[in-house]
Amino acid sequence: MTAGEQVRDFIYVKEASRQLVKALSFNGIVAGEPKIKHIGSGHPQTVLDFSSYWWAEWKAKGVLRPGVIAYRNNEVMRFVPQIEVESNDKN
Repeated sequence: MTAGEQVRDFIYVKEASRQLVKALSFNGIVAGEPKIKHIGSGHPQTVLDFSSYWWAEWKAKGVLRPGVIAYRNNEVMRFVPQIEVESNDKN
């Protein structure tokens, strides 16, 4: 893997699906005004932290080898959505 310094906002597929279905209610839609909502966990982390956690959690064989692969020329080092927490989503 690369050195894993890229920052991402990983989210469980089940949670992403829940948020997408919730958005299908079309609450607060105004004709002619597009509504954009970012979906994410709200907890950005490095690719290395994410990989290390799940490697240990799943008791994977072998070892992670950070830094063995170079970053791509156009690598985006931080790709994190801007999450707006709605008052009823805080729980």
